[in-house]
Amino acid sequence: MNPINTLSLWMMEALKFFFALSGNWGFAIILLTVAAKLALYPLTLQSTKQMGAMQKLQPKMEALQKKLKDQPDKLQKETMELYRTEGVNPLGGCLPMLLQIPVFLALFFALTSKEFALVLAAAGSKAQILWITNLSKPDTTYILVFLIGLSTYWSSLTMPGAAKQQKSMLYFMPAFIAFISVSFPAGVQLYWVVQNLLTVAQQLYILRK
Repeated sequence: MNPINTLSLWMMEALKFFFALSGNWGFAIILLTVAAKLALYPLTLQSTKQMGAMQKLQPKMEALQKKLKDQPDKLQKETMELYRTEGVNPLGGCLPMLLQIPVFLALFFALTSKEFALVLAAAGSKAQILWITNLSKPDTTYILVFLIGLSTYWSSLTMPGAAKQQKSMLYFMPAFIAFISVSFPAGVQLYWVVQNLLTVAQQLYILRK
């Protein structure tokens, strides 16, 4: 059995656990998203600190690049020394994002599996939440797609260094992510919206503290 199938089975068991707690498959997805976000919080905290530290280093980095633009080997050495003395890991901000990928893939395959479709068919009203009547099919109202784009944009604004990002990227990425999510099951779309909203709340909390 490949790793994705294994993760998908684990995700299905986790969904069943949260369904037993909530009595609704939509709320089960929300609770699972919250649990995953809380589990990754320590890494997210460190990631945010590293991203903030990288932003503070930018003036020194730019000065080094200007000074040693014709000496790439020395520039690389001086850059690594700067990271070391400042206690900054240039890859430290990527770990939580990378860890979210297998969670997303596992959830995607779990919600598109035949097992989940059969479970929903037998669940009746317990498989519905708000206007969503089938969590294994895309949201035909496109409300979730719109919320994905909006919440992605909002979460981008709360990231350290967002003010320095090009406006084109701040607008392009949310639109692109919303576009590719159109064909996703509503359960995955719901996960994405909740994940983004939790990211916003988490970032605001960390930055305020």
